[in-house]
Amino acid sequence: MRQIFKVLVSIAVLAAMCGCDRGQEQVEDVPVIPGRITLTATSEQMRSDGLDMVEFTVSVTDSEGAVHDVTEYAEIYLDMQKTPLQTPVFSTDKDGDYLFYAVYGLSLSNELVITAFNDMPELPADPQEDNVSFSHRMLLIQHTGATCVNCPRMMESLKKLSEDEDYSSLYHHVASHSYNGGEADDAYSEAARNVSMAYNTSGLYPMLTYNLTTVATGTDLSEIKAQIDALRKDRADVGIAASAKVSGNDVLVNVEVKAARENDYRVAAWLLEDGIYSLQAGMSESWHNTHYNALRYAAGAVSQFSFVGEKLGRLSKSEKAGKVFSIPMDDAWKAENCEVLVFVTSADENGNYDIANCVLCPVGEAVTYDYL
Repeated sequence: MRQIFKVLVSIAVLAAMCGCDRGQEQVEDVPVIPGRITLTATSEQMRSDGLDMVEFTVSVTDSEGAVHDVTEYAEIYLDMQKTPLQTPVFSTDKDGDYLFYAVYGLSLSNELVITAFNDMPELPADPQEDNVSFSHRMLLIQHTGATCVNCPRMMESLKKLSEDEDYSSLYHHVASHSYNGGEADDAYSEAARNVSMAYNTSGLYPMLTYNLTTVATGTDLSEIKAQIDALRKDRADVGIAASAKVSGNDVLVNVEVKAARENDYRVAAWLLEDGIYSLQAGMSESWHNTHYNALRYAAGAVSQFSFVGEKLGRLSKSEKAGKVFSIPMDDAWKAENCEVLVFVTSADENGNYDIANCVLCPVGEAVTYDYL
């Protein structure tokens, strides 16, 4: 229905181009540039206070790669509305997701979702505006499960790793409880199942994914340290500031990213929960039965098999970009035991994305940039 509606709108615009007035000028004078039409906005998040606003831009990329701003000649539509916006600006006093697209000639743009929040978490101030030297942390994803009899070996190595001051500050850890479909595992989640399907394609347990690309089955502490040593960096390409709070039945996460190196970046936010009691198969000590950093929800997933995050676009050195995530809370999850892992991915020379940096932000708190 939506696609049919958009086609009808496009036909109506074509009819208008045949001679109808458009303000003080004739639409028949509109220059039609062949190419790919793109709708962008100054931000994809806004406050629903009726005062905050986003401004749209419509551009066309021609066959030679040149970009032309055609905003004044395009029509921008709020989904399923019959008439376009009077100006390329939008504000609202109601929370929600608002879908927009543009029509230029007979071409339809991409769909763009603007999310409006009334209760947006406040970001902490940047203590060093001119600094772009950030501490680097990689991501360790532990593919595990409470019914996995061999998984305590990995748990023991990760516990020792977290107690080693030479390594504990080099990474953040996620426990993706996905073994055996979650049977008898209170730390299991659909998000964990999907993440393990995407990054533990061998199906072997226990398993570690380092960042989003390097997978290893070794449970020995020395093997884990060797992998970390191979991936560690003196400084990160981006810094991350974040704030998270409970709003109704959701956790809202406000993220700001600051680039130290020009690149294309994406961002994601994963909800983790601590202190989950679930009897661990193969346990030899009581602490094995209490699970930490268990993945509950993965916001910013591109698809069921890709979790590289939502687009931030290309950022130049010192440039900032923001994103707000709304994470639905299950009644069984305890917000006071939750934290949000925010990670940023960057593109390599082949356009593939991997972790550039990550931070942990407890729900109800905020974290600022971690400078060297």
